Amino acid sequence: MGQREILSGTTATIAAATPPSMSKRPGGDTDAQIKSRERYGVRITVLRKDFEKEFIEKLKTGPAGPCTRLNENQEFTITSQWEMPEGFCQWAWADIRTYVPMVLGFGSPFVVCCTDGFRPVFFKLERIEL
Repeated sequence: MGQREILSGTTATIAAATPPSMSKRPGGDTDAQIKSRERYGVRITVLRKDFEKEFIEKLKTGPAGPCTRLNENQEFTITSQWEMPEGFCQWAWADIRTYVPMVLGFGSPFVVCCTDGFRPVFFKLERIEL
């Protein structure tokens, strides 16, 4: 028996022995992990907006002030890790969306920020029950 036949036989045996609740999805998550995350959402709270005026002065370029799109203490709730909250900054969402599955999976809050070096915005992400 060739190596390919041995490996394919082993894979088939493992797949057949895995209970449906533990079967893997293409993204690597089990059905149980996905079902658990469907019970929860994520609240995103704007904690703080900074403005690095010294960088603007040193580099002679950049925005005139802190972020104008979001406000401190503003809250957004998401029920799907795939959809950006309405009214949220696209650039900030691109930076923080990778943390959403971790918040859903671990349950502990995270503090993250967008990557705008001139005017970073800090967010608290916390899991909430739906």
